[in-house]
Amino acid sequence: MTTPFLPTPADTQAAHTQLKQLQAQAGQVPPRLAALLGDLLGQVAAGKAIHVVTLDAEIGTQQAADLLHVSRPYLVKLIDDGALPHRKVGPRRRLALDDVLAYKARLDGQRQAALQALADDLQEMDLG
Repeated sequence: MTTPFLPTPADTQAAHTQLKQLQAQAGQVPPRLAALLGDLLGQVAAGKAIHVVTLDAEIGTQQAADLLHVSRPYLVKLIDDGALPHRKVGPRRRLALDDVLAYKARLDGQRQAALQALADDLQEMDLG
C-alpha cells in the first residue's frame, strides 16, 4: 500500500466484524499473524487512518532513516561510527532490516528507561 487508507464508516463496521471473526478463530491462525491482523483491524475499527509499508530483508539508508525517524546524513554517521552494521553494494550502503529494528528496539528501551528515571525523580521530589 503506497497511500494512507482512511476508513469510511462502512470500513470500520466491517473491521469490527472481521476482528470478532479473527478472535473467534483463536488457535487456527498463527499467533504472530493473528496479532498483526488484530492490530490492523483494530486500528481500522477505531476509524484511524493506516499506512502499510512493505520492506525487504535489506534496506537502503533512506528507508532505515525513515524507520528510525532520523535524517539520512545522521544515519550515515551512525553507520560510519559502527553503531549499525552494513554492507556495500557498489557505492550504496545496505542494512539488514533485523539490525535496524534491533537498533530501534535498543533506542526505545533506553528512552523508556530515561523516562522512567525522570518519573521516579519527580515522584521523589513530590512533583509527579
